[in-house]
Amino acid sequence: MHSRFEHSLGVLHLSSEILNNLRLNAIRYQKKYDDGHVFGHIDQIPKHNIQELRLAALMHDIGHGPVSHQFESFMPCKHEFSDVLPTAYHSIIDVLSKPEQKVEHEQLSLLFSLMIYHDLRKQGKVDDEINIENVLKIIEKRYGDQQNIEEINGKATDILPLMTSIISSCPIDADRMDYLLRDGYFSGVKCGIYDYNRLFMSIVPVEEQGKLYLAYKESGIDSIAEFIGARSSLFSQVYYHKTNRAFATMLSTLCEIMQSKDPQNVIIADVTDRIVDHSDESFIDALKEFYLACSDDYFLNDKVGEWIDISDTEAVNKKILDDIINRHPWSKVYEAKHSVYKANIADKENKAWKSQLTGLLTSVLQPHFKPHEFAVDIVSDCAFKDLDKTEVKLLVKDLKNRYEIKPLIECGDKLNQYQIIKYCIRVFVDRDIKERVTPEIIYKINEIVVKQIALLN
Repeated sequence: MHSRFEHSLGVLHLSSEILNNLRLNAIRYQKKYDDGHVFGHIDQIPKHNIQELRLAALMHDIGHGPVSHQFESFMPCKHEFSDVLPTAYHSIIDVLSKPEQKVEHEQLSLLFSLMIYHDLRKQGKVDDEINIENVLKIIEKRYGDQQNIEEINGKATDILPLMTSIISSCPIDADRMDYLLRDGYFSGVKCGIYDYNRLFMSIVPVEEQGKLYLAYKESGIDSIAEFIGARSSLFSQVYYHKTNRAFATMLSTLCEIMQSKDPQNVIIADVTDRIVDHSDESFIDALKEFYLACSDDYFLNDKVGEWIDISDTEAVNKKILDDIINRHPWSKVYEAKHSVYKANIADKENKAWKSQLTGLLTSVLQPHFKPHEFAVDIVSDCAFKDLDKTEVKLLVKDLKNRYEIKPLIECGDKLNQYQIIKYCIRVFVDRDIKERVTPEIIYKINEIVVKQIALLN
């Protein structure tokens, strides 16, 4: 078993390794090619910027709550959070474009990073050259003015694209590099394995129009493909394993029932109850107290149970919660998998298709089961997830053996063969009533799924 603290230390280490290899590879490249593509002054990046990168790596996941990503089911929407969040912190949730968007762990990571910084400043433990705004922009690339201009080699250069790509980018970054190896090892499966040294040999820094970017040499495509394959295997065998998804859907169902009966977000209500006065510091202290108290065990056994006790669906919610705590997952009564191979790297998972299929399958199940007795779970994974947000480049050789810098999203001719979009469709029901799932119900479900899958091809 491991924690996010260990993962954060790993990301910190890998971020430093990536930066060091960028410097070494730039020297090697310039000895071989004199085309001016590679940026040869990584060693001139100010020391405080490197420290900001390391701080961002260390704190990028600090906003995660208990039960990992499933906690976000309980999170408030932007408009709910902005009503109670002190005005001084509103820039943190301004990265969310719509009022109804759920606040996610990334925004809490910004908030807690800012809190820690202010606490350390009061104690005189922060270097005056450290700019917390730069740290926040590396953690969340949508934050602030989205640039970090430094004078390097006598020229104003925006180093932020490089820094954000080291921590978070598609298809490879320090975050993914660490959790693939770590999760594969601790889950005991022989997947998620790749050769990070080969990846390190493939990266170089490049500059375009006054901006510094991370780029991969075309010769590193096989290493990129190996990494993509390792990630895809880990998602299929671990993250999307039926037992893991069963508990995830149970938590989501529990949250939906609670929120449908009480419009006030449970986290907002809990934090508000902890406030001593109406000062900004009191809210921040209450939020910190809530997060520090909520280990996985305390959250499930005490906190969620406390929220259930004050709801008018106590018996229903208690049954689901008891099954989670006692490790009695809902039964998988139907499963279908479909993969789209060699699609365009710019293609994404079809969210509208997933939503439509969920609705169709729910309509088959509703006459036979109550809403709290079943769940339709459709998960997907895209090899080049978030490619439209990445600023990573590819150094591509032309017919004259010269390199050209191209955005990764424009390199489909090189990468489309590695694009895989996977869909996994499952139906779960409460294990105590699974005998009520008749062959006729399964036939109807399968008939719908087969027809809908045909629309993807």
